[in-house]
Amino acid sequence: MKIKERITIVLEDITHSGEGVGRVDNMIVFVDGGVPGDTVEIEITAIKKTYMTGKILKLIIPSGKRQEPPCPYFGRCGGCQLLQVQYDAQLAIKHKIVTDALERIGGIKDVPVNAVIGMETPYRYRNKAQFKISGKGVGFFAKRSHQIVPVEDCLTQPESCVQVIETFNALLKDGRFELYDEQQHTGFLRGIVQRTNEQGENMIVIVGNGKKLKHKDKILQAITERIPEVRSVYLNVNTTRGNAVLGRENHLLLGTPQIEERIGDLSFLISPNSFFQVNTRQTKVLYDLVKRMAALTGAETLFDLYCGTGTIGLYLAREAAQVYGIEIVENAVLDAQENAERNQIKNIRFIQGKSETEAPKLADEGIHPDVIVLDPPRKGCDPALLEMIKNLSVPKVVYVSCNPSTLARDLKILREYGYQVQEVQPVDLFPGTGHVETVVLMSRVDK
Repeated sequence: MKIKERITIVLEDITHSGEGVGRVDNMIVFVDGGVPGDTVEIEITAIKKTYMTGKILKLIIPSGKRQEPPCPYFGRCGGCQLLQVQYDAQLAIKHKIVTDALERIGGIKDVPVNAVIGMETPYRYRNKAQFKISGKGVGFFAKRSHQIVPVEDCLTQPESCVQVIETFNALLKDGRFELYDEQQHTGFLRGIVQRTNEQGENMIVIVGNGKKLKHKDKILQAITERIPEVRSVYLNVNTTRGNAVLGRENHLLLGTPQIEERIGDLSFLISPNSFFQVNTRQTKVLYDLVKRMAALTGAETLFDLYCGTGTIGLYLAREAAQVYGIEIVENAVLDAQENAERNQIKNIRFIQGKSETEAPKLADEGIHPDVIVLDPPRKGCDPALLEMIKNLSVPKVVYVSCNPSTLARDLKILREYGYQVQEVQPVDLFPGTGHVETVVLMSRVDK
């Protein structure tokens, strides 16, 4: 094969990043935007030792799983990867991603993976948008690039994002902002963050390279007049050279310091930097699943490790005797303590530190967990934490994962430590993308 050579192939699979997968002469070909079942004419764009890449020139026979992407920016904007695939097929793809990871990495072939729990309406589900800014307007990063694709709407965001985009485009046009230059580290406006709740209330965060907001009154007037249900406007100061979206310093310019969100009967306060699952509706589905697997009777001691702002532990606390949440990020622990007070939950204690260090200290005090809930970052659990679970002989583990690969790796280790996988349940928190959450129930069989 040669670069720019044209061939016709049938695509057999798809990656989590939305690349169709075919084969030519026993060599894998990745085709951007392809769908399993497509017959396509492609042009070879790169040839590596173990694979090739190609781009679609002509869709000869479309797959029965293909749909017209409902977003006009799909293929340019990097936010979604699977909008060319019908939603039921998206769920099947995510099921296969989880199953393949468990079998290939974890060696787990004896436990069936449940069908992915999807959304009835897989759009307008995000409660947080991080808009990028360029001279062409408000948008998002292009695929595999820091080039910005201007947009007028985003189907993953609430409908009020249209007014946010329009408002800041008008302010940019009127010269109210000096744009930030990433290379030179000059200028002011780095981005806009919109946070919303299920009631449709908005928090607008202006991310600036400095503390002084020029034309503040005009900007606030435009925001409050054009964007519906604005409860808070912040200036977030981010003077770092890195690509972190938000800095640590916030100045409330208008309104209330926080907006409220609810999961079940619990209330949580959201600030600019608060961690909170971005799909509130599916988060309740996820937490109800954790609650079912934990099967608490009111007598158990629960450890909520990598607990973040404490949402899972708080959600389960009323069915446990005592809950201990451990989290390394100090601000998250402070938010968790505030959330506990707000919801008048007394039987939960939050500890700042590494889970693998703090949990054994509790055991030394005579506090042993009956159930551990794990919700680690994408890199998965620290090996020391998994060893600690073995040493404490914890009877039941509920593992919440956002990365099937590291989940499979950790489950393999826990199985070697005497744990058995009882149930695997994926949940779709991010329709249109290649991401999938998975909840796994494990029990100790080797005591």
